[in-house]
Amino acid sequence: MINQKPALLEELLELFSGFESYRSPYAPTVQPPEEVVESLIQNACFKSSLVSATCSLPPGPLGILSILPELILLYRIQGHLVLDIAALHGKEAQVTKDLLLYCLFKHGSAHLFRKIIEESSFRVLVRPTTMKFFQTLLEKIGLMISRTIIRKQFARWVPILGAVFTGGFAFYDTRKVGYTAHDLFQKELETT
Repeated sequence: MINQKPALLEELLELFSGFESYRSPYAPTVQPPEEVVESLIQNACFKSSLVSATCSLPPGPLGILSILPELILLYRIQGHLVLDIAALHGKEAQVTKDLLLYCLFKHGSAHLFRKIIEESSFRVLVRPTTMKFFQTLLEKIGLMISRTIIRKQFARWVPILGAVFTGGFAFYDTRKVGYTAHDLFQKELETT
């Protein structure tokens, strides 16, 4: 088995492959979409905060079992937010897995994306990635997710305080994702 991918890597690929079938209910706006984007970000923040806080309520081992479903739900909410914001800017068709990962994880590790995405004030240059580089990127993101799981694991032992902590963190994280997507899709996207 020379080219066998690790199980976590396959799960990450599977998680992000579901977004191709999602069609945003939003269309490009004639006016600047700031007001609609702000309300989308707020709604997604509240949803992700509620999901995270609710999944953090079961104590101990039962709470630990809820970490992976919680992360999957959070990334789905955030991924749909990114696609909705892209649709409002008329760029839903240009969203690739690279751009989706960039929006989801840029605020935590911008250095991972320097080889793929180069931003200027009005334009974003997106370089195509090889499968090997994409796998390496996903492995590094997998390590970040593992650290998140470990951090959330400790919050599960103190249910009420853990729920407040993880709910607040999910709110903040989703807000960062939304603003990253809004900043990205305001610019002209150019692929090489």
